[in-house]
Amino acid sequence: MSTLLYRLNKKTLLSIFAIALLLPSIQAYQILRPFTQQTNSFHSSPYTLWMGIDSFHFSAFAYYLVLPLIAAMPAATLIKKDFNNGFFMQVKLKTTLKQVLRNYYVLSFLLGGLVVTLPLLINFTAIALKVPSVFPDNLLNQNILVINRNTLLVSLYYSHPFVHYLLNLMMVFLWGGLYALFTTALSLILTNRFFALSVGLLIQMALLLLQGLQMTEFSSSPADFLKETAMSDVSFGTTLATTLVTVGITMALLRIGGKKLSDL
Repeated sequence: MSTLLYRLNKKTLLSIFAIALLLPSIQAYQILRPFTQQTNSFHSSPYTLWMGIDSFHFSAFAYYLVLPLIAAMPAATLIKKDFNNGFFMQVKLKTTLKQVLRNYYVLSFLLGGLVVTLPLLINFTAIALKVPSVFPDNLLNQNILVINRNTLLVSLYYSHPFVHYLLNLMMVFLWGGLYALFTTALSLILTNRFFALSVGLLIQMALLLLQGLQMTEFSSSPADFLKETAMSDVSFGTTLATTLVTVGITMALLRIGGKKLSDL
């Protein structure tokens, strides 16, 4: 693992993080620039204004839409790149193929999760530095419409909003890692590394299109249920099923990609 960490281009990682931070920074600026205590008629707080709740600014929607692409950028296709330039074979000589693959997969998962979660953490923190951290109220904050149909564990949101926020960050981290691993698996199977980077985003857009056509009662698109409150109806069952199916498909693709490498 230390060899792979040394292998990463630190300037490239910082550039990717800066790109990931762009939309959360824009959203925080849009929220904080006009905010004053005198204009806070809805008793807003970071829990009602941060990116995961915001349904009014395009920057918030856009971030969750392109999240698959952001998650895949740091290290998802690193194994394919290293295989093409011969570095993978050099590492393989020092240990077993299983260990080498595990190291690449773990690195891809962790960086994929971190690069999409840290900007959200910074976004919330920036808003919390200026806006009072009062508990949300289902009557005073009716403007954001956080209800059972569009928010998982909605009672926890109103009783323990910070816990609800942390659980949401954990879900985003998990899916960021899954997106990265999914792209890693595709990069081992497909010849076009850049197409592999785009598949997650294309699937996301297709799921949103299906939801827009009202073909399903609850949204199965991560762009919806990864937000603390969604723009469509969500349910715990659909979210869990989508997550488990994605994990299963990703594991199967990783197995196929690993076998392809072992046969070379």
